Amino acid sequence: MAREDKVTGRTTTLLLLAIVGLGGLNACAREDPRLKKLSKGISRDSVLAVMGIEKPHRIDPFLVNGQYIEAMYFARSGARGTDSVPDRKMAPVIVIDGALVGWGWNQWDSIAGANRIEVSR
Repeated sequence: MAREDKVTGRTTTLLLLAIVGLGGLNACAREDPRLKKLSKGISRDSVLAVMGIEKPHRIDPFLVNGQYIEAMYFARSGARGTDSVPDRKMAPVIVIDGALVGWGWNQWDSIAGANRIEVSR
Protein backbone atom coordinates (compact mmCIF):
# COMPACT_ATOMS: atom_id res chain seq x y z
CA MET A 1 0.00 0.00 0.00
CA ALA A 2 2.84 2.44 0.81
CA ARG A 3 4.42 1.83 -2.64
CA GLU A 4 1.11 2.59 -4.34
CA ASP A 5 0.80 5.89 -2.37
CA LYS A 6 4.28 6.99 -3.56
CA VAL A 7 3.41 6.24 -7.20
CA THR A 8 0.09 8.08 -6.90
CA GLY A 9 1.85 11.03 -5.22
CA ARG A 10 4.45 11.22 -8.01
CA THR A 11 1.78 11.01 -10.67
CA THR A 12 -0.16 13.81 -9.02
CA THR A 13 2.98 15.94 -8.71
CA LEU A 14 3.87 15.41 -12.39
CA LEU A 15 0.32 16.23 -13.42
CA LEU A 16 0.39 19.47 -11.42
CA LEU A 17 3.77 20.44 -12.91
CA ALA A 18 2.41 19.82 -16.41
CA ILE A 19 -0.62 22.00 -15.72
CA VAL A 20 1.54 24.82 -14.34
CA GLY A 21 3.88 24.51 -17.34
CA LEU A 22 1.00 24.76 -19.79
CA GLY A 23 -0.29 27.79 -17.91
CA GLY A 24 3.12 29.41 -18.31
CA LEU A 25 3.14 28.71 -22.04
CA ASN A 26 -0.32 30.19 -22.33
CA ALA A 27 0.89 33.38 -20.62
CA CYS A 28 3.79 33.63 -23.08
CA ALA A 29 1.41 33.16 -25.98
CA ARG A 30 -0.47 36.31 -24.90
CA GLU A 31 2.63 38.46 -25.31
CA ASP A 32 2.36 40.92 -28.14
CA PRO A 33 4.53 39.68 -31.05
CA ARG A 34 5.10 43.28 -32.20
CA LEU A 35 7.18 43.92 -29.08
CA LYS A 36 9.72 41.32 -30.19
CA LYS A 37 10.42 43.41 -33.27
CA LEU A 38 11.45 46.48 -31.26
CA SER A 39 15.10 47.45 -30.75
CA LYS A 40 16.44 49.82 -28.14
CA GLY A 41 17.59 53.12 -29.59
CA ILE A 42 15.15 53.30 -32.51
CA SER A 43 13.21 56.53 -32.94
CA ARG A 44 9.72 57.19 -31.65
CA ASP A 45 8.42 57.20 -35.25
CA SER A 46 10.05 53.83 -35.87
CA VAL A 47 8.32 52.44 -32.78
CA LEU A 48 4.97 53.50 -34.20
CA ALA A 49 5.85 51.94 -37.58
CA VAL A 50 6.87 48.64 -35.95
CA MET A 51 3.71 48.62 -33.85
CA GLY A 52 1.74 49.23 -37.06
CA ILE A 53 -0.31 52.06 -35.61
CA GLU A 54 -0.47 55.82 -36.08
CA LYS A 55 -0.85 56.53 -32.39
CA PRO A 56 -0.87 54.49 -29.19
CA HIS A 57 -3.97 54.02 -27.06
CA ARG A 58 -2.58 56.58 -24.62
CA ILE A 59 0.62 58.56 -24.03
CA ASP A 60 1.76 59.74 -20.60
CA PRO A 61 4.42 62.48 -21.03
CA PHE A 62 6.84 63.49 -18.26
CA LEU A 63 9.62 66.08 -18.06
CA VAL A 64 12.09 64.87 -15.45
CA ASN A 65 15.55 66.34 -14.91
CA GLY A 66 15.61 67.79 -18.41
CA GLN A 67 14.57 64.48 -20.04
CA TYR A 68 11.34 64.11 -21.96
CA ILE A 69 9.93 60.69 -21.05
CA GLU A 70 6.95 59.22 -22.88
CA ALA A 71 5.16 56.10 -21.74
CA MET A 72 3.12 54.95 -24.72
CA TYR A 73 0.45 52.36 -23.94
CA PHE A 74 -0.49 49.98 -26.74
CA ALA A 75 -3.44 47.63 -26.68
CA ARG A 76 -2.04 44.14 -27.18
CA SER A 77 -2.48 42.82 -30.68
CA GLY A 78 -5.85 41.21 -31.14
CA ALA A 79 -7.40 43.11 -28.20
CA ARG A 80 -10.93 44.32 -28.75
CA GLY A 81 -12.73 47.21 -27.09
CA THR A 82 -9.57 48.96 -25.89
CA ASP A 83 -11.53 51.83 -24.31
CA SER A 84 -12.03 49.87 -21.10
CA VAL A 85 -8.74 47.92 -21.02
CA PRO A 86 -6.87 48.52 -17.74
CA ASP A 87 -3.30 49.85 -18.02
CA ARG A 88 -1.76 46.60 -16.78
CA LYS A 89 -3.41 44.73 -19.67
CA MET A 90 -1.67 47.02 -22.18
CA ALA A 91 1.92 47.00 -23.38
CA PRO A 92 3.91 50.09 -22.29
CA VAL A 93 6.70 51.31 -24.57
CA ILE A 94 9.05 53.91 -23.10
CA VAL A 95 10.79 56.59 -25.15
CA ILE A 96 13.22 59.10 -23.65
CA ASP A 97 14.20 62.15 -25.68
CA GLY A 98 12.84 60.54 -28.85
CA ALA A 99 14.67 57.19 -28.57
CA LEU A 100 13.28 53.85 -27.41
CA VAL A 101 14.76 52.75 -24.07
CA GLY A 102 12.51 49.81 -23.18
CA TRP A 103 9.12 48.15 -23.21
CA GLY A 104 7.01 46.03 -20.92
CA TRP A 105 5.94 46.52 -17.34
CA ASN A 106 9.23 45.52 -15.75
CA GLN A 107 11.03 48.19 -17.75
CA TRP A 108 8.41 50.87 -17.16
CA ASP A 109 8.21 50.16 -13.43
CA SER A 110 12.01 50.41 -13.20
CA ILE A 111 12.29 53.64 -15.21
CA ALA A 112 9.34 55.19 -13.39
CA GLY A 113 10.78 54.26 -10.00
CA ALA A 114 14.21 55.69 -10.85
CA ASN A 115 12.57 58.95 -11.93
CA ARG A 116 9.96 59.09 -9.13
CA ILE A 117 7.06 58.77 -11.56
CA GLU A 118 3.88 57.32 -10.11
CA VAL A 119 2.53 54.46 -12.21
CA SER A 120 -0.92 52.94 -11.90
CA ARG A 121 -1.02 49.45 -10.46
